[in-house]
This record gives sequence, C-alpha cells and structure tokens, in this order.
Amino acid sequence: MSQTALLALDGEGIAMQNMLVSPSMQFQEKDQSGQTSSTANAEQGIKAKELRVSGLVTFDDEAVLQRLFQLASATEASGALKKYRVANATATAINLREATFTGQIDAVPQEDRLAWQVSFTLREKGSVPEKRQARKGNATASTKQTGAKGAGPAAGADEPADKMSWFEEKVLKPVNDALG
Repeated sequence: MSQTALLALDGEGIAMQNMLVSPSMQFQEKDQSGQTSSTANAEQGIKAKELRVSGLVTFDDEAVLQRLFQLASATEASGALKKYRVANATATAINLREATFTGQIDAVPQEDRLAWQVSFTLREKGSVPEKRQARKGNATASTKQTGAKGAGPAAGADEPADKMSWFEEKVLKPVNDALG
C-alpha cells in the first residue's frame, strides 16, 4: 500500500493509504412541468465543485486521524469554517483552488486491515461562477451609484430616487420622445 501524500491542505500533506480523490459538480434545476408529462426545467445555476476523498489510516498512525479531525473542525476568526488552499492533481485538473470541509468526516474501523476507512468532502469556496456572480452584482451596484451621482446638475434633497442616468437622459429619452 502506498503512503504518498496525494493531497495537501494549506501545504500540509494528508497521508492516507489507497487514497482516492473523486470530483463532482451539481447543476441545480427545478421541475417546471407541474402535473403534466413535460420535461421543462428551470436552470438555477451551477453549484460549487466538490472533492470526495477517501483512504485508509492505520491504527498505529493515530496522529494522522487526529490531525484530519482538527483540520475539519478549524474555524476562522469570524466563526466560519476555515478555507484551505488545496493541492492535488484532480483539484488542479478541475480548477479547484480553495475549499472547506463540508457534510461529514467518517472514520470507520476496518478490523481486517487494522485501519480506519476515512472519508470526507471538500467543497469549493470562491468558485468561478461565484466570483462571476459577485462581479456582476458589484457592477450593477456601481452603475446605479455612479449613474445617480454623475447625471446633470446637483441633486436636490426632494428629487425622486430613480433619476435618469446620462445615457438615459441624453440618448434614450430623445429617441423615445421622437418616436412619440
């Protein structure tokens, strides 16, 4: 059995025998067919990637099991689960860089092998879709802020909150007025 560390969290190697790392990704959708036989679905986005990790930790290597449980229960100063930098060939292949422990961590005794069968799941944090959505949200918020500040003369205290942006005022409104 090989004892090579195939996985590292924040540079700390996780040494388990017969380690298996398998990725997964969920596509969230909701059934829109109601009571009919339609196959219509509403897409609800791509969820974070996950790495399912399993392997053996021998009974005489109790420190590895203890350390895994410490890593799994570690928290940030804010109280949120600690985010780890993941180093693994499979994680690199699917572009998973940072993750937290999710679900559960199991250590099932295997009496015939004198070892624990350990399994846990790491869920991606700061995924590409998540970053893209955050950027889109920030762009919308900044457009709304700059649009209200940069349009026309200084805003009075009793003006409506939905003041037109420069583009709406100088381009869209004249076109709309011309069309009647």
